Amino acid sequence: MRRKDREITDINEIIKIVSDCDVLHLGMSDNNMPYVVPVNFGFSYEEGILTFYIHCATTGKKIDILKSSPQVFLQLDCRHQVILGSLQKPCAFSFAYACVMAKSRAQFIEDTKEKSIALNHIIAHTAKINTKYEFPLTMLNKTCIIAFKAEDLSAKAHNIN
Repeated sequence: MRRKDREITDINEIIKIVSDCDVLHLGMSDNNMPYVVPVNFGFSYEEGILTFYIHCATTGKKIDILKSSPQVFLQLDCRHQVILGSLQKPCAFSFAYACVMAKSRAQFIEDTKEKSIALNHIIAHTAKINTKYEFPLTMLNKTCIIAFKAEDLSAKAHNIN
């Protein structure tokens, strides 16, 4: 990382950044062409592993790409704010942000109990609630859940001082 002064290495701060983000950008490779989609997500941090979860339909372009090329890149960013410069100091313009990035590999979850756990992580993150839900088996069987365990995790932030 070029800007070591912005690097975040404390996992608790990284989790706070992830908690503040609403969208995960999922970078994939479609026949050597980049393909990125924004997705809602949930996450867990257990036994030193940060895992992201997404849900989607069981068919479609994203599913086709992930089944043929499961290697992905994850990117999240939040805490956006323009830092104003002036006519006298135009180089003082900047942008505050926080971001998290990681390599990963798509893991399709088939077990209905694991799907239910993942869906609860997604709801907890997106709705900011800790209610645990039970889902009908028919719905779980029609829902694709994909997990991404973060590898080579990095994070940085540019704060307003």
